[in-house]
Amino acid sequence: MLFQFLGTSAGEQYPGFWCKCENCQKARQLGGKNIRKNSCAWIFPNCLIDFPPEIFMQAERFGVEIIETEFLLLTHSHEDHFYPWMPGWRRMLLGTKLPPEKSSVGPRFSELKTLRIYGNNRVCKEVEKWVRVNSPEYAVKINIVEQFRQYDLGEMRIIPLLANHPDGDERGLNYVIEKEGRTILYALDTGWFLPDTEAEIKKHRFDLVVIEGTFGYGAEDEAHMNFRKVEEAYKLFKTQNLLKCDGLFCISHLCPHFTPVHDEIAPLMAKKGIIIAYDGMEISI
Repeated sequence: MLFQFLGTSAGEQYPGFWCKCENCQKARQLGGKNIRKNSCAWIFPNCLIDFPPEIFMQAERFGVEIIETEFLLLTHSHEDHFYPWMPGWRRMLLGTKLPPEKSSVGPRFSELKTLRIYGNNRVCKEVEKWVRVNSPEYAVKINIVEQFRQYDLGEMRIIPLLANHPDGDERGLNYVIEKEGRTILYALDTGWFLPDTEAEIKKHRFDLVVIEGTFGYGAEDEAHMNFRKVEEAYKLFKTQNLLKCDGLFCISHLCPHFTPVHDEIAPLMAKKGIIIAYDGMEISI
């Protein structure tokens, strides 16, 4: 199974748009792996995790054909993870083979595979503002998921977990993803695991764990991890045999003000057995 990081930054991106701190300035100078866009990921050949504003730019940058997406897993409604208006451009005028001669703006004219969206109540309601629900013109199916219930997505299975990342009445999601005999935990935008989520995690052994490290060397936050918590989580996975012997433990969703540039932090964390992900990074598991 091929897993690819299309973005690995927290909300502000890395470097921050309006920041000249040491880390942001270094990232601008160094470029390459030190530049991060909002977090999202791709599971070849047809599954996308989250849908930030830069998704199409990042897909083109790394040669990912997200037009082939059939499954979209959404973690929550925050704008750095989900831009709901873009699925509205999928509209196709059924039966139309060629564009009207005198029209410069109109619906699309190419057939698309049905896009099945999975997420909590808020993200699905946001999609419904832009997409006619279950209309063949949009080729979109919306699925509000229940926490801790298994869903079969073709050759893939998912279990949505409750993230420790509340926002009013919204509760974010993490995902256990199983495909081709491999198991992934995708846990971005969450503080330390809630009891029911930790209990579900302990039912699995993982080939790949993707966990957030938003605040790096900064102070702790109830809704996000810092490196101290990440190392505590890594210890949990290793001591309780939740990470397979050849499994990988990766950090994503990094904020520049608390995290050194990739060229500096990646070697340090690698000594501890932890991988710092970067935009475009591919993992074959």
